This record gives sequence, C-alpha cells and structure tokens, in this order.
Amino acid sequence: MRRRSMIAIVITLITCLGLIAPQAAQSAPTNDPRAEREKVRAEKAQVAAQIDTSKASIAEIDDALQALAENLQTQEAALAKAEADVAQAEKDIADAEAAIEKLGGEISILRKEMSDRAIREFVNPASEDLLTVLDTEDMNAAANRSFYIELRSQDDADIADRLEGATVDLAAQKEKAAEARERAVTQRAEQTRRTESVRQAKADQQTLYTSAEASMQAQIARSVELAKTDAALSKQIAEQQAQLAARLAAERARKAEAARAAQAAAAAQAAQAAQATQPTQSQPSTPTGNQNPDGSESTALPPVTGGGSGSVGGISLCTVGGITVNCAIQSSLTALLNAARADGLVLTGGGWRDSSAQIALRRAHCGSSYYAIYQMPASQCRPPTAPPGSSQHEIGLAIDFSNCSSRSTRCYQWLAANAARFGFRNLPSEPWHWSTTGN
Repeated sequence: MRRRSMIAIVITLITCLGLIAPQAAQSAPTNDPRAEREKVRAEKAQVAAQIDTSKASIAEIDDALQALAENLQTQEAALAKAEADVAQAEKDIADAEAAIEKLGGEISILRKEMSDRAIREFVNPASEDLLTVLDTEDMNAAANRSFYIELRSQDDADIADRLEGATVDLAAQKEKAAEARERAVTQRAEQTRRTESVRQAKADQQTLYTSAEASMQAQIARSVELAKTDAALSKQIAEQQAQLAARLAAERARKAEAARAAQAAAAAQAAQAAQATQPTQSQPSTPTGNQNPDGSESTALPPVTGGGSGSVGGISLCTVGGITVNCAIQSSLTALLNAARADGLVLTGGGWRDSSAQIALRRAHCGSSYYAIYQMPASQCRPPTAPPGSSQHEIGLAIDFSNCSSRSTRCYQWLAANAARFGFRNLPSEPWHWSTTGN
C-alpha cells in the first residue's frame, strides 16, 4: 500500500512537471540578439515611415532615413539567407533524388544477378559439385573444385550484403529527400515573407523620400516669399532645405551605387554561367554615367532648356534664358533678365546644380580629402566654394552670372543697382554670385 502511494506521488509529480515545463519554455525569453535587433530595427522603421517631414528637423529626417536604411539592409540580408536556404534545400533534394536513382539501378542489377545465380544453382546445384569433388580421385582437381565452390558461396553472400546495404541506403536517401522537400516548403514560405518585407521596406523609404521632397519644395517657395518680409527666416529656411537636398541626394546616390553593384554582380555571375557553355561569349558592359534610382540614365541637368520645366530630387526646375533655377524664382528671374535686356545687357550664367556637381567643385577648388570637401570653410577654397549641403545652388535659388568677375564689370554694376527689386542679393565675397538670400 505504501509502495502504491509512492508510485502515485511520483506519477503526479511527473505529470505536473510535464505540464509546467512547456509553459516555462514558452515564457522563457528568447536570447537571440539577431532576432531582437531585427525587431528593434523594424519598430524604428515603422515609426520613421510616419514622420511628418513638413515639421521635422534635418536631424530627425536624418534619423528616419538611417532607420529605414538599416531596416532595409536587415530585410535584404534575411532575404538573401532565405534564398540561400531554398537553394540548399533544392540541391539536397536533387542530390537525394540522384542517389535514389543510382541506388535503384544498383539494386535492380544486384537482384538480377541473384536471380541469375539462383537459376544457375537450380540447373547445376552446388551439392552436385560437392559430390563430384568427393568422388574424384585427383586430389589437386578436387582442391581446385572445392575452392571454386567456396568462392561461389562467398560471392553470393557478398551480393546479398551489397543488396541489403543498397536497400538500407535507398531508404535513407528517400528519408533525406522527404526531409529536404519539407525544408524547401518552409524556406520558400520564408523567402516569400522576406520578399514582401523587403518590398515594404523599400516602399517605406520611397514614401519618406516623396514626402521629404514635397515638403522641401514647399519650404523653398516659402523661403522665397519670406525674403521680402523676413530675410533672416528666409535665409534659415533656405539653408535647411539645402541641407535636406544634400541628404536626399546622398541617399539616392548610395542607392544607385548599390543598384549598380548588384547589377554588376548579377552580370558577372551570368557571364560566368554563360562562359561555361559558351567561352567566347562577351561579357555585358557595366552601366556608366549617372543613374536615377530606377536605373535609367540621367544627365547633369534635366531636359528643361528652352523654357521647359522638370523635377530632380523633389526640386522643381525651370530654365529661363539658358539658366536653370528653382521654379519658385522663375518669374523673378524672367523679369530681371528682361529688364537687363531692355537696358542693352544680356545676362547669362549658371543656376541650379546637384550635390554631385557641388562635390566635384569642392574637390577641384578645395582638395580631395573628406575635410576639404565637406568641412573646410568656403573662404579657404580657391575660388570660394560652399560645402555640399550649404549652397543655394543645390536648391536652385542662386545664380553665378557670367561676365561678373569683378565689381568693375557692367554686369555687376547693373545687378548691384537693380537686382534687389527682383529679389536677388549678392554674396559680397563673390561678385558673380546672386541668390534670394544673399548667401
């Protein structure tokens, strides 16, 4: 009775532990830093995608861009792993099926061999050979015949062993194939999920770009309007939007470079595959020149000559008298150029330039180091050149007029006397440089 009570207690404890253990396992924290990092980045990206760019500071937009880029990087890495896992599962399936086919052939041959030997044994039994050996008077012949009988017996046993081993191997390969097929189904589902995650991450990025670009053009127009009533605020807004334009341009350039690298890698892989079958096939050329985010070719300036208009990086651009500027100052520039023409002066020059062109100018005028391009004061460059993200040229609010190399030129003297009434101010250190902020 006592023994039964102890057994009952043990069974109860085991049952309780069986119920508690799974619950404890479910409630235990997952110590997977990679999964935790992915979760945190996804949460940050979700918040970043909802940022109000019309009210956010440059630092906040920078943080949002960074969060979205990190999330996309994480999702792309996870997708690459899922694709590799699918490829490995498919390879395992192919290897197992090849092994199954090979083993099936071997088993068929071994079975046929055993069948043939059974027929031969029936037609010429080994017992008769043994009797022949025993009846012979030639001891040497008897020894040879006995050895032959033993060899035949050993061969039959070896074939039987090989058949048994092949049958076991066949079952193992079938099990491997089944496991690989299940794994492939799981990994394909993961690949589909990750593909959607990458698509969503890219869509979130594009949403932020579109929102930032739209608010940037609105703020630029606001800066132009404020120039007449609040020059300080107008200047502040213009400087902020120039910084934002540079940030967005840098992000677009990074994405374009990543796309070119991916295209080059895919082209190289395709070339290697083609070379295996067609060694003389020429390799595809690597994309050259500037590219838009969608991979299409772009030139340094948009096709807006002859009074046309366009948009680059969210900045609306118009061309007036061969000078490309932000459309927010199109009417002002038109009036200025016509007024100068009425006085017998034809003004020409250059207005908007993208961040890559600004970087190229800094490299030519300031030096090639990171400090020289991004941090050196503009006054230390020859000629003075604003760092990327601080030039009004990058948002189309500044013009460098030709033939205004000094204050003694007719170009400068006319502008000094008339430009202000059209909303343009001079940067004192550069007679040729005129903008809505004087910056």
